[in-house]
Amino acid sequence: MHRIMRFASLTFLVAALVPAGAQMGNPENGPTKIPDAQLDPARNLSSAQLESATHKPLPEQYIWTSAATSPRTEAHNLAPHYFRRSFQVNSVPAHATLYVAGPRQAAIYLNGKEVGRYQLNLDFPMGIRVYEWNVTSALREGSNALAIEAVRGPDAGNEAGDAISRDLSHGEVLAAMILPAARGLQAEPLVMSDAQWKATTQAPLAGWQNTGFNDASWQSVDDEGGIESSIDLFQANADAGMYAWPGYDGISPFLAHFPLKAMKVDQVYDGLGTIENAQALTGAGSGELTVTLPEEQVSFHNSPQLLLDFGREVNGRLEIESDSDAPAQVTVQYGESEEEAMIEPYLGIDPVYLPPHGTAFGPKSAFRYAIVRFLAGRDTRFRSIRLDGIAYPVKYQGSFESSDPELNKMWTIGAYTAHLCMQDDIWDAPKRDRNRWMGDLDVSGRTIDDVFADHFLMEDTLNRLMGPSPVDRHVNEIPGYSAFWVSGETEYYLHFGSMKQLESVHARLVQLLDYMEKDLNDQNLFADLSRAWPFVDWSPEMNGDDAQSRMATQFEYYLAYKDGAYLLNILHDQSNAQRMQEKADALKAAAQRSLLDAQGSFGDRWQPNAFAVISGVANKDQYASIWHHSLSDVGHVAYNPYIITPYYNFYVITAMADMGHRSQALDWIRQYWGGMVQEGATSYWEGYDPSWYKGDGFHESLQADNMSGFNVSLAHGWSTGVTPWLMAQVLGIQPTAGGFANVDIRPDLLGLQWARGAEPTPHGMLKVSIRKNAGYETTIDLPAGVEARVSVPVPIPNATIKVNGKPTASTPVEDGKRAVVLLSGEGQYVVTAD
Repeated sequence: MHRIMRFASLTFLVAALVPAGAQMGNPENGPTKIPDAQLDPARNLSSAQLESATHKPLPEQYIWTSAATSPRTEAHNLAPHYFRRSFQVNSVPAHATLYVAGPRQAAIYLNGKEVGRYQLNLDFPMGIRVYEWNVTSALREGSNALAIEAVRGPDAGNEAGDAISRDLSHGEVLAAMILPAARGLQAEPLVMSDAQWKATTQAPLAGWQNTGFNDASWQSVDDEGGIESSIDLFQANADAGMYAWPGYDGISPFLAHFPLKAMKVDQVYDGLGTIENAQALTGAGSGELTVTLPEEQVSFHNSPQLLLDFGREVNGRLEIESDSDAPAQVTVQYGESEEEAMIEPYLGIDPVYLPPHGTAFGPKSAFRYAIVRFLAGRDTRFRSIRLDGIAYPVKYQGSFESSDPELNKMWTIGAYTAHLCMQDDIWDAPKRDRNRWMGDLDVSGRTIDDVFADHFLMEDTLNRLMGPSPVDRHVNEIPGYSAFWVSGETEYYLHFGSMKQLESVHARLVQLLDYMEKDLNDQNLFADLSRAWPFVDWSPEMNGDDAQSRMATQFEYYLAYKDGAYLLNILHDQSNAQRMQEKADALKAAAQRSLLDAQGSFGDRWQPNAFAVISGVANKDQYASIWHHSLSDVGHVAYNPYIITPYYNFYVITAMADMGHRSQALDWIRQYWGGMVQEGATSYWEGYDPSWYKGDGFHESLQADNMSGFNVSLAHGWSTGVTPWLMAQVLGIQPTAGGFANVDIRPDLLGLQWARGAEPTPHGMLKVSIRKNAGYETTIDLPAGVEARVSVPVPIPNATIKVNGKPTASTPVEDGKRAVVLLSGEGQYVVTAD
């Protein structure tokens, strides 16, 4: 996801970035390959690597004019804001550097003298930049005054959802400081933005920049808190340009750092200089990378450059460590694909200044490739240029393995993609939008539940998506995402059974369901009466107020009200539970009455038919029509003009399984998710179709967000559905009561020779193994406190079912093709059918 402004396209010619004579790729070695077990470089992070253990949040504050005089986030409020701060200097230091960031435009004065001025270009989604000036000559011993005239400027266009994030992305914050140090070095500030500043929106009297000006009539500023103080500051790329602020990490304390060298250095180009020992950046050989320029500074197009390949999508920032006595200037540009890095890097081409023997960083993002250009510094040596990885510490608890190595790889890539999205909360993607979206979480959350059993980040993300009480808006302003919030909370409860979490959202759950009802007409059909955004999928007639999106949202609503009634019964709120169940029944009746077509299906589009099945709006006697008129086409269409994302494809393959077409679903998985893997994916892409262009330049042909090109993410949490599908449909594990108190286990090899795996539960690991020998043998390791309803295939109707070699009572199901046995009590159970 999702809605993002189309930034002015700044497309660089490949020839300009890879000049004649540069090495293009490495045909001898081919693409970099990583064993599945090594795909995630952040598997085993220690507490010593936590941000809280390695970094103290910076003291500088974000400030702005008082809300009483300056209403926030007014798109056309481009009048100047005036800021002042008096401060004392005991003695003028040998070096003093002024840093300013936040507004899109500013003029800065020190003791009445203009020392800096800037205006930000917003061609790329970097709505904040750091500007610096040497102000040593303007400082005075004794009393000083720093004065700033700032304009908030145009919006950055990202999808920041919280108040402080919006202020940051709208340019309505100011950070400023003067450090007694040369550029790029840290020191205790002589003055910094804090609550002691004064501000006004009224045109001030002449001389307002001077030391002796009386600002007693000015108001105190609004203090937004420290520039690293809030998780909301790090959402949606809102702080992307703060990487140049000395000492800035912009990372939540629960995240961890890890170092990673490039797996390959490619396209080494000397330009007018020379690059020596580039392979040292991979750890090969000894010595340091050395770059020599013919003069102190060279032009962009004549500068030496190299491309780093980390072998897989990674999240973090480029870390550059100097071993030179003089400063250096480089630029960095990232890409999830090599073409993105070369042609149109999402965050643009970003300057990085390295002080002598210092360390500097590029912006935070997700990427696989990084191009580094060396622009200034005649003879420079680098101890390292590597990834400073940023990851949420998790333990891989859930597992899946089968006789098909490609399926195993698909499961692993799904797990890794979800882990990449676990950052400052669970995001849709670590490149774009780096934000919380509930539809994305409905899929990635299932992956996270199955693999990592995370609690903190899941609960925090669900809570922030809902927002405070009273609930007076849709989640993400999307009606269907409000519905998915209820379903997501239900999935979380089924997996972990947390009554504390459920009780904490009780009142807001009822408020949300009541708010959702405002969009229903008097026939109980979804009609978008709140004029929200009825998004379903990035597909024609599915992401606006169209008949198809209304119909699919109707089905999403039905599941939400049904799940809401279930949760409210758990909470012993019978009156609201009954009310929500009645609304669910009315939604289904309305759908059956008004949305069925003459063939007995819900049209021919995959998305609404799939969700009609999943939600239960469709009755089982309608499955044949739905299959014949819609879902039987899945995997058999040479070109699908309607497009379906990996996001909604998860619901399609789930519906196919629910209707008894698991083998066809697995065939589609091998085409679809397997297609991405065969094209070199190390994480799953936001949009994909097997018919789209393959080969060099594939990234530019991908489609999502009603656009195509490099903005489309190559690591998207909503695309991880293959991982929970394999857990639920091959291993067959599906909890049916809170915290796995009850679980259905229906293993299905679907043509495999064997499959095994494990699911984390509050009671311990639940393990399932199924193997095809002469017959089928299912082994289940059941933790204490879990009751299992196990459905196993039988060779003939009424076959004898044995558990650990002893005949056991069973119930035939699925027209005698399977039998169900009930298991309880901790232990290992081997189930066979004779």
